[in-house]
Amino acid sequence: MASAIGIDIGGTFIDIVIADEEGVRFVKVPSSPDCLSDGVLQGLTRLVESGAIDPAGVERVIHGSTVATNALLEGSWGKTALITTRGFRDVLEIGRQQRPHLFDTLYERPAAIVPRDLRFEVTERLDSKGRVLVPLDPEDVKGLLPLLRDVDAVAIVFLFSFLDPTHEQEAGRILSAALDIPIVLSSDVLPEFREYERTSTTVVSAALRPAVGEYVSTLEEGAREIGLPGRWQIMQSSGAVASAEVVERDPARVLLSGPAGGVEGARAIGGLVGIANLIAMDMGGTSCDVSLIRDGRIGWSTSGNIGGHPVALPMVEIHTIGAGGGSIAWIDDGGALRVGPESAGAVPGPACYGRGGLRPTVTDAHVVLGHVPADRPIGGLATLGLEKAVFAVQTIADRLGMTIEETALGILEVSDAAMERAIRVISVERGQDPRDCALVAFGGAGPLHAISVARRLSMLRVIVPECAGVLSAYGLLTADAGHDYSRSVLRPLRSVSASAIDRIVDELRTSGAEALRAEGMRDGGIRFRVSADLRYVGQSHELNVDLPSNERVGVAESGSLEASFHGMHADRFGHAAPDEEIELITLRVRAYAPSGGLDLSRGGATENAKDVEGEAWFDAAGPTRTRFVDRRGIEVDEKLAGPMVVLGEESTLLIPEGVRGKRDRHGNIILEIASVLEVR
Repeated sequence: MASAIGIDIGGTFIDIVIADEEGVRFVKVPSSPDCLSDGVLQGLTRLVESGAIDPAGVERVIHGSTVATNALLEGSWGKTALITTRGFRDVLEIGRQQRPHLFDTLYERPAAIVPRDLRFEVTERLDSKGRVLVPLDPEDVKGLLPLLRDVDAVAIVFLFSFLDPTHEQEAGRILSAALDIPIVLSSDVLPEFREYERTSTTVVSAALRPAVGEYVSTLEEGAREIGLPGRWQIMQSSGAVASAEVVERDPARVLLSGPAGGVEGARAIGGLVGIANLIAMDMGGTSCDVSLIRDGRIGWSTSGNIGGHPVALPMVEIHTIGAGGGSIAWIDDGGALRVGPESAGAVPGPACYGRGGLRPTVTDAHVVLGHVPADRPIGGLATLGLEKAVFAVQTIADRLGMTIEETALGILEVSDAAMERAIRVISVERGQDPRDCALVAFGGAGPLHAISVARRLSMLRVIVPECAGVLSAYGLLTADAGHDYSRSVLRPLRSVSASAIDRIVDELRTSGAEALRAEGMRDGGIRFRVSADLRYVGQSHELNVDLPSNERVGVAESGSLEASFHGMHADRFGHAAPDEEIELITLRVRAYAPSGGLDLSRGGATENAKDVEGEAWFDAAGPTRTRFVDRRGIEVDEKLAGPMVVLGEESTLLIPEGVRGKRDRHGNIILEIASVLEVR
């Protein structure tokens, strides 16, 4: 079996999963926030030098990265110009009449990625049907060349080009012939309606090209130097992997690269366990990401917003909050205890890491309460500093007039409450009952908080994967290879013939199949998911409904599509209007090659794994006599019962009293909460 490597970068650690003939192995190494590629390459180099990775046997390297997100949030993008239809220069500034911060007197709107002096207009115009009203004036485009000599990239966005890209393509040819920089067309990036979102998405893609291109090139060159494959695959925000070459052309597609890997990993674990309805909770060192999985399918959206910049590309539906193991506890001006969003990150990290951190974090609270033994190695650290953790928590305990343990419990309670609210956003507020789902807890800190959060939501089942601390990297190896294509239609559904829908879908399927073939996929392994964005006439937002993916659309399927939309609308909003006309907005096709999966099955317990007795605080009543169990020593189907702490190689699981469970043959610990305790 040729080996594959999954690499996910978090705010505190880099997670590496190696799958080969020996099975699946997990490694955690510290992140390098100042230069993300350095940490990845240093970690891989150490693994190669130690013999943990045989470069000659590595077939695939798949990466989930935050580099695009960081560049967008930090403003470290390339100098970008925008060329648009005359009269539409200020679309980026005007935006939409949505003002969520209307009453926030301190709110500062993010500056447009392209400043006004780099936004240019040319003569051309299509109407709303895609018909040419004013032909493109090539001289207008050529006249801009002297003004574009010192920019790093150019975005071209013409009105209604999603209906006819000819003008954009002609302008692109003129600029490409004269300039040796990326020329990005909106008809390639996002052939959909809504000028503001299409313009913003295209500009983001153009602006991120230099940063993402340099990052990917550095990784691939460094990998070649240590004998690893020189062409990598990258996880996209949609939950499908693509070649690094594709990502370099359109970096806006990887803004949620890392978190998407975690949700895909949770879905894969649900498949192994046989549970299709899941809530994924990924709590790392810096943040917590939550997502809903229904019927084994990950939810996704095309209305993302990163750092105040709309990005209308397919993204896994993830709600993120600043609650991680490194989140800093503090007291606000009103004297209330708060946690996050500021994080200690990898440097200096929590106080217990002994790297200079002095402020109390969630991890320090766990160390103080005995949940994480100080002599347990974490992320390359041989031991944790109990005294340093106590000192950090004491700094706010004194101000609150509480004991150190009471303060530590308060830090965890505040953090748990934030995660409960986040899960309600992606479930209750969307018409889904979390009690119908199992909670998949992962990330380095997720299993420590899983039972408490589940109890708050009256959820009765928790799944903690064996690879919980590196599940995002595991998800990279289980994800499908795939590409998403779309085209806006904007017509009443009943006025669009089945043949017209088939024609568009066939074109999108062809494009997807060609892209996958270029990445080495065979026709027999290519699948398609076809869907449509629908809405009632007069609405401003759509719902995505599946179409038949392997048959041509007929009258019966069109009627079924209407019924599916009415049903979905009722589920999401509590009502439907069957007598109202439905509008077909956009047709979508995902072309994908299913992953072969990744077997996590392993044998019995490890002989040298030993249990110990100790004390840990679960509530304010005081310390409880607790079993500390090495996860490697748990047999298949062995019964587990709290109070217990399960110590893994890359995560720690906290099991309070009243919770029982067992380990399955895949290494997952499946817990049943016997009684839901009232949370005050």
